[in-house]
Amino acid sequence: MRVLHTNFLQGWGGQSNRILMECLGLAERGWDVLLSVPPGSELAKRARAAGLSVDESVSYRSLLGSLLRGDVQQFRALVERFQPDIVHLHGGRDSWIAALALGLRQKRPIILRTKHNIFPISGHPLNRWLYGRFFDGIVCISSAIVQQCADTRYISPEKLILIPSACDAQRFARASDLRGKMREEFGFHEGDIVIVMSGRFRHEKGHDTLLAAAPRVVEAVPEAKFLLLGSGSLEGAVKERLREQGLLGTIVLGGFRADIPECLAAADIAVQPSRSEGLGTAVLEASAAGLPVVATAVGGIPDIVVHGETGLLVPPENPEALAMALVQLARNPDQRVALGRAARKRVAQLFSVERLVELTDSYYRRFLSP
Repeated sequence: MRVLHTNFLQGWGGQSNRILMECLGLAERGWDVLLSVPPGSELAKRARAAGLSVDESVSYRSLLGSLLRGDVQQFRALVERFQPDIVHLHGGRDSWIAALALGLRQKRPIILRTKHNIFPISGHPLNRWLYGRFFDGIVCISSAIVQQCADTRYISPEKLILIPSACDAQRFARASDLRGKMREEFGFHEGDIVIVMSGRFRHEKGHDTLLAAAPRVVEAVPEAKFLLLGSGSLEGAVKERLREQGLLGTIVLGGFRADIPECLAAADIAVQPSRSEGLGTAVLEASAAGLPVVATAVGGIPDIVVHGETGLLVPPENPEALAMALVQLARNPDQRVALGRAARKRVAQLFSVERLVELTDSYYRRFLSP
């Protein structure tokens, strides 16, 4: 049984991480897995290092760029060479390239699409054909995305399945022993209460909301410090705002890190002030690390964070509410410990890598059963 996974992203994030987990798990279960990714992408590097087969013949630059570069022909040729039973798509760009390459063929593989984000689906005729007819099934990573798709009149509910993303909770638990070492690396002191945020510097992640809340938190809890992990298009603007607000000594920019479990070991609280989240990989990882999470109640985050049990949920774009929740946890170490323990247990039960692979494998076999 052969499956071709596609991903058009160059960098690393929750989507790429999930694809790698799926592919590794499926390969262990006997699937012949091939990844089609842009040349030099982070997923290509990590997949090869893990022993997976990778093809970089399709550039996935942009839809127009892909047409000019012959990506449609390259994709069609890749499918003819590999002869997959299933093509599993993960984004808009790769979906349209696959549709142009295979859409008019009477005989084609099973076409599946994972919807990783909760961005609105435009209702133009091409999308109605893509979601309504071209995709044989749509994997949704959170209940919010299932609902969004079910509410889209041209998507049949029978095509939808919820398969949440996953996290290796044991890896995050093991990293907790490095707390002292990592705090020293980032320049934090023993008495500091470290609040961490992990994610790309993009508008939907809500860094601006956190920066508006941070002075309120520090005023109430002077020992509070912040650690921002990640990179992205807004990183320069965030640095400039930190200078303007005089927060460079309070908020540490950790940059892009491949050792997220180790970095989270330095923290006491995690925060995710997102405007939009398909599920929230950073929230999953922080919960797996045993951290209480203060997050916005958007998208799939409430699938992970149970308010008052594993963390605290606040409205989006509300610095006052965000600051109040962070101050509450900063002042209550017993509550932090209790919420963190419950968070780690919830991730281990509902968001394990084993469950992700089992659900995906069973879903594939449903299409291939005689």
